[in-house]
Amino acid sequence: MTIAMCHILIVLPFASLLLFLFLPFEQAILLYFLILLICALLYWLIWRDMRRPVTTGIEGMIGAVGQVIQNGKRTHKVFVKGEIWDAICDEALSVGESVEVIGLKRMELAVRKQLRRQNQATSG
Repeated sequence: MTIAMCHILIVLPFASLLLFLFLPFEQAILLYFLILLICALLYWLIWRDMRRPVTTGIEGMIGAVGQVIQNGKRTHKVFVKGEIWDAICDEALSVGESVEVIGLKRMELAVRKQLRRQNQATSG
């Protein structure tokens, strides 16, 4: 029977309390805090990694910015993340215009014109 690595990380601080039975108190406390520090570092790295945004699959395409390379009657060709996709849009698009991916419908990207944010800088 195998135990998953995540279960070992959860149990390790509690299992390390056995150090106090076999070692003098000064040595046991030093080793125990070292184990707690290592576990806390690993917990933090795992927590941070789980909070990263998705970068693959359909979820990774949402919000991506591409460029229109060809217009068609119903669909357009857009260049997004190094690939050429068929795209549908409710608005009129022109070649060279930037678009943002808002969804995927049957192997066609649903896109909209990218909103250009202009920085309002005040000069004094």
